Amino acid sequence: MSEWNQYETLKAWADIVIERWELRISQLGVVDTGELLRSFQAQVNTDANGNGEKIVFTYAYYGRFPELGVGKGIKAGIESNRKKKPWYTKIFFGQVNQLARIMAEKYGQQAIAGIIENIEFKGV
Repeated sequence: MSEWNQYETLKAWADIVIERWELRISQLGVVDTGELLRSFQAQVNTDANGNGEKIVFTYAYYGRFPELGVGKGIKAGIESNRKKKPWYTKIFFGQVNQLARIMAEKYGQQAIAGIIENIEFKGV
Protein backbone atom coordinates (compact mmCIF):
# COMPACT_ATOMS: atom_id res chain seq x y z
CA MET A 1 0.00 0.00 0.00
CA SER A 2 1.38 3.42 -0.92
CA GLU A 3 2.26 5.89 1.82
CA TRP A 4 -0.55 8.27 2.74
CA ASN A 5 0.33 11.96 2.63
CA GLN A 6 -1.81 13.59 5.29
CA TYR A 7 -0.70 17.10 4.35
CA GLU A 8 -1.82 16.63 0.73
CA THR A 9 -5.19 15.27 1.87
CA LEU A 10 -5.79 18.22 4.19
CA LYS A 11 -4.63 20.77 1.61
CA ALA A 12 -6.92 19.27 -1.03
CA TRP A 13 -9.83 19.37 1.45
CA ALA A 14 -9.13 23.02 2.33
CA ASP A 15 -9.03 23.92 -1.38
CA ILE A 16 -12.44 22.27 -1.86
CA VAL A 17 -13.89 24.25 1.06
CA ILE A 18 -12.70 27.50 -0.51
CA GLU A 19 -14.06 26.51 -3.93
CA ARG A 20 -17.47 25.78 -2.38
CA TRP A 21 -17.46 29.10 -0.51
CA GLU A 22 -16.57 30.99 -3.68
CA LEU A 23 -19.31 29.25 -5.64
CA ARG A 24 -21.93 29.94 -2.96
CA ILE A 25 -20.89 33.59 -2.62
CA SER A 26 -21.25 34.03 -6.38
CA GLN A 27 -24.65 32.26 -6.39
CA LEU A 28 -25.94 34.54 -3.62
CA GLY A 29 -24.64 37.72 -5.24
CA VAL A 30 -22.53 38.61 -2.21
CA VAL A 31 -19.57 39.74 -4.33
CA ASP A 32 -19.45 43.32 -5.52
CA THR A 33 -15.77 43.89 -6.33
CA GLY A 34 -14.39 40.37 -6.13
CA GLU A 35 -12.11 41.40 -3.26
CA LEU A 36 -13.71 38.86 -0.90
CA LEU A 37 -13.17 36.01 -3.35
CA ARG A 38 -9.53 37.00 -3.82
CA SER A 39 -8.97 37.12 -0.05
CA PHE A 40 -9.55 33.40 0.62
CA GLN A 41 -6.52 31.45 1.77
CA ALA A 42 -5.93 28.18 3.58
CA GLN A 43 -2.81 27.15 5.43
CA VAL A 44 -2.20 23.61 6.64
CA ASN A 45 0.17 23.64 9.59
CA THR A 46 2.10 20.43 10.07
CA ASP A 47 4.23 18.80 12.72
CA ALA A 48 7.81 17.67 12.13
CA ASN A 49 6.66 14.48 10.37
CA GLY A 50 4.46 16.34 7.90
CA ASN A 51 1.22 15.35 9.62
CA GLY A 52 -1.48 18.00 9.64
CA GLU A 53 -2.19 19.59 12.99
CA LYS A 54 -4.27 22.61 12.11
CA ILE A 55 -5.91 24.21 9.10
CA VAL A 56 -6.25 27.99 9.16
CA PHE A 57 -8.67 29.72 6.80
CA THR A 58 -8.37 33.47 6.27
CA TYR A 59 -10.55 35.87 4.31
CA ALA A 60 -11.69 39.47 4.44
CA TYR A 61 -13.52 40.03 7.73
CA TYR A 62 -16.45 41.83 6.15
CA GLY A 63 -17.34 38.62 4.32
CA ARG A 64 -19.10 37.33 7.44
CA PHE A 65 -21.60 40.20 7.48
CA PRO A 66 -23.81 38.93 4.62
CA GLU A 67 -23.96 35.52 6.38
CA LEU A 68 -25.46 37.29 9.39
CA GLY A 69 -27.62 39.71 7.43
CA VAL A 70 -25.82 42.73 8.87
CA GLY A 71 -23.47 45.46 7.64
CA LYS A 72 -23.50 49.04 6.35
CA GLY A 73 -25.28 50.47 9.39
CA ILE A 74 -27.37 47.40 10.24
CA LYS A 75 -26.27 45.69 13.44
CA ALA A 76 -27.04 42.18 14.62
CA GLY A 77 -30.35 41.94 16.47
CA ILE A 78 -31.85 45.05 14.82
CA GLU A 79 -34.95 44.47 12.70
CA SER A 80 -34.28 45.06 9.01
CA ASN A 81 -35.40 43.81 5.62
CA ARG A 82 -31.87 42.70 4.77
CA LYS A 83 -31.79 38.96 4.11
CA LYS A 84 -29.11 36.65 5.37
CA LYS A 85 -26.90 35.19 2.66
CA PRO A 86 -25.62 31.96 4.20
CA TRP A 87 -22.40 31.11 2.40
CA TYR A 88 -20.11 30.06 5.26
CA THR A 89 -21.58 28.00 8.08
CA LYS A 90 -23.52 25.27 6.31
CA ILE A 91 -20.77 24.61 3.79
CA PHE A 92 -18.00 24.67 6.39
CA PHE A 93 -19.60 22.26 8.84
CA GLY A 94 -20.78 19.98 6.04
CA GLN A 95 -17.22 19.81 4.77
CA VAL A 96 -15.87 19.20 8.30
CA ASN A 97 -18.10 16.13 8.41
CA GLN A 98 -16.68 15.03 5.04
CA LEU A 99 -13.14 15.53 6.38
CA ALA A 100 -13.94 13.39 9.42
CA ARG A 101 -15.15 10.60 7.12
CA ILE A 102 -12.08 10.89 4.89
CA MET A 103 -9.65 10.89 7.82
CA ALA A 104 -11.38 7.90 9.45
CA GLU A 105 -11.08 5.99 6.18
CA LYS A 106 -7.42 6.95 5.69
CA TYR A 107 -6.43 6.10 9.27
CA GLY A 108 -8.34 2.82 9.01
CA GLN A 109 -6.48 1.88 5.83
CA GLN A 110 -3.18 2.84 7.44
CA ALA A 111 -3.94 0.71 10.51
CA ILE A 112 -4.91 -2.31 8.41
CA ALA A 113 -1.74 -1.97 6.33
CA GLY A 114 0.33 -1.79 9.52
CA ILE A 115 -1.30 -4.90 10.92
CA ILE A 116 -0.84 -6.84 7.69
CA GLU A 117 2.83 -5.86 7.51
CA ASN A 118 3.44 -7.08 11.07
CA ILE A 119 1.54 -10.36 11.11
CA GLU A 120 3.69 -13.44 11.21
CA PHE A 121 2.15 -16.50 9.66
CA LYS A 122 3.34 -19.79 11.08
CA GLY A 123 2.81 -22.85 9.02
CA VAL A 124 1.35 -25.99 10.53
